[in-house]
Parts: sequence; C-alpha cells; structure tokens
Amino acid sequence: MKKYFLIFAFLLTGFAHAQGFYTDKAAVTLGKKLNAHCCWAGQYRITGDVGLMMNKISYEKTPGQYTDFMRVASTYSLGIKFYKELQIRLSFMADHHHNADQPQWLSNLYYAVGWYNWRNKTFSYGYENYQPNRFDGSYDWLQNMKRGFFFVSYNYQLIPPQSRFKLDPTTQIHLSPFIRYQPEYTDRYGLQVLGHHKWILGTAARYVIWKNIYAEGAVYFYPQKNTVLPWDPDYTYGFGLFDWRNFSLNISYGNWIANRFPWNRKEMKNDFTNGEFRINFHVIW
Repeated sequence: MKKYFLIFAFLLTGFAHAQGFYTDKAAVTLGKKLNAHCCWAGQYRITGDVGLMMNKISYEKTPGQYTDFMRVASTYSLGIKFYKELQIRLSFMADHHHNADQPQWLSNLYYAVGWYNWRNKTFSYGYENYQPNRFDGSYDWLQNMKRGFFFVSYNYQLIPPQSRFKLDPTTQIHLSPFIRYQPEYTDRYGLQVLGHHKWILGTAARYVIWKNIYAEGAVYFYPQKNTVLPWDPDYTYGFGLFDWRNFSLNISYGNWIANRFPWNRKEMKNDFTNGEFRINFHVIW
C-alpha cells in the first residue's frame, strides 16, 4: 500500500509541473477575481500533508538504564488560514508498532495557533504545543496546555532579489531571531511540575540553496540556567527539500533535541542517527 501511495504522489507531482499549475499567473489572477481559494486558481486557505516519519529515540527508561526505540509513524498535517496570516496548525502521528521500549511520552498530536508571516521584515507570534498529547488518556491535555510556549519571531531575508548570489529564484537566507515563554515545565521524565516561567532566546537560520533544497540551523540561549532540561538543545540542524506549491513531495531531516556545545554537559544520548527523517506529500486548497 505504501509503495502505491509513493508512486501516486510522484505522478501527481510530475503532472502538476507539466501543466504549469505552479506558475500560471492567469490562474492566480482569476482566483483573486473570483475569490476562489482553491489549488487550481493559485490561492489557498487550507494546506495538508500526508507522509511518513522515522527516528531513533534514545532515552533513560529507568535511572541508569538507556534504551533505543525506533519510531515509525504515519503523519497527517493540516493548516487553516482564518484571516490573512492568522492560522491554526495540527499535526497527527499514528505509530506503526508498539512494544515495551516505546516511551510513554511520545505525542500523537502537535498543535499551534498564531500569526505566521514568512515575508521579509515581518513578525510572527502565537502559541505552539509539542507536549505528549496522547489519545490514550495517559496525559492531561489541559495540563499540557500550560506547558506549551508563546513566541515572537522576526523574519529577515539577507539576499536581495537581484543579487548575483542567487542561483535561482528560490535562493535565499532567512534569519529569524525569536523569544519563547513557557508558563510551566516538567521534570526530565515529563511527569512532575519542575517550575514555572521559562524563557528561551535564540536565532534560527535557513539557507535555501537551489530548487527549494535547504540547510538550516538554530542556536538557543537559556537566561535561567536552572530551567535547562536534558533534552533542551544548545543548537539544532536539518536539511531537505521543501516545496510549498501544490502536489509536491518533500523530504527532510531534522535533529532538534539534546545537542550541546562542547563546553556544556550533555545529559542525553543523541547523535545524527537520532534525527528525524520525513517524507510528505503536500497539497493546498
């Protein structure tokens, strides 16, 4: 079944390119005149992704006992624009297998609501939650809401439109300094409340090299050293192919937890193999 899905995704991507749906200016103009927010008219209010994710999770199952669990899950994402850049984003994960080594804190749902603006010299702000929101009732969702974070970020593009450094129209370097605030955070096992009012400062960067192929990274600073948890990173990194247009296939790798600079103590086992690989089929409407 997975094989047929991937074949279907590739065929649709090729068909969309061949028909010119991505760059048809007449279709965009028609969409604006008719206020038709559909993929064929070049405008959208709803985005969706269906895909597969895989990553190795190394964690302390009991004090002093470390375990590796290979997570393979289907992913389903939905984004809805309500007004201009005001959006809600939902990401569902359905695990393909379960065993005794599976961490109990793996999430089935991430969600976010905010003003997301990718344009140059603009602000984004909102609320995001990546806590262990599970459908089996093992965690209190209302309690988890207090453990999400509020954020403000600023998007800045470094390469001018007519720069000789642009390999193609997608080439760009995006910088996004940000501030995050978490009302409540837990202990290393995600069970007990450890403290309140956690602040995180940082800067993220993405270099789109050519044809939507990118490399990215971010650095983090924690003003309150006593709030740093084992999985909190000093830096993150990733790369992939991300095409925001309709009927596209995207591939990515990201390593987002427990990376520490040499002068800081590393409290969790984490290396390149603990990063997350994803393949997604993207549609817009």
